[in-house]
Amino acid sequence: MADNRQQAGLRWVRSRFAVNSHTPPFMYKVVATAYGTALYCGDIVKILNDGTIAAAAAGDTAYGVFDGAHQYYDTGLGAMRSGGKLPASVSWGTVWERRSIAGIIPFRGQTFRMICDDKTTFTTPATYEAAVGENCEWIAGTAVNDQSGTMLDISTHATTNSLSLNIQAFPEQALTDFSGLYVPVEVIANLYQDDAGGSTTGV
Repeated sequence: MADNRQQAGLRWVRSRFAVNSHTPPFMYKVVATAYGTALYCGDIVKILNDGTIAAAAAGDTAYGVFDGAHQYYDTGLGAMRSGGKLPASVSWGTVWERRSIAGIIPFRGQTFRMICDDKTTFTTPATYEAAVGENCEWIAGTAVNDQSGTMLDISTHATTNSLSLNIQAFPEQALTDFSGLYVPVEVIANLYQDDAGGSTTGV
């Protein structure tokens, strides 16, 4: 038995509707000054009532996936920076030009890949495949460097419609050890916010 070597966090795979789409949709959203929580590539995020972005918690109706810091003000350097993560220590006060701006891939209409968090719920391709179409929750995990630790909480699989993510497929079956950890899975959002419709509370 071997663990599947996959990075955690959600990674964009494809649009569910666009033909020959090779790039994801991308939105820029402001993060409140002195927000105080680091955001990592692959984290699930939500829109707050004031329009800013924050890390989502499992069970939240979320907006999309954090895909890097477009800009933030590094107080130590006294300069603007960009990078894979948004540090927790960022503060831009009232200086609008220094505001923290996150790159976000919205959930709406998109498929993402992530990894499962345990190897005991299922152990064979057939048992994993039987869960396709069901919903699941996720766990935050432990971030490494700039990369999110988010994983699919596979033991929560159910038809329950209040769970955050929907299982679409288990790809790369010829390369996957289904008895090991970190089985890759493709998901879509079962619950999501859609600012195209003006909602900050979800659809």
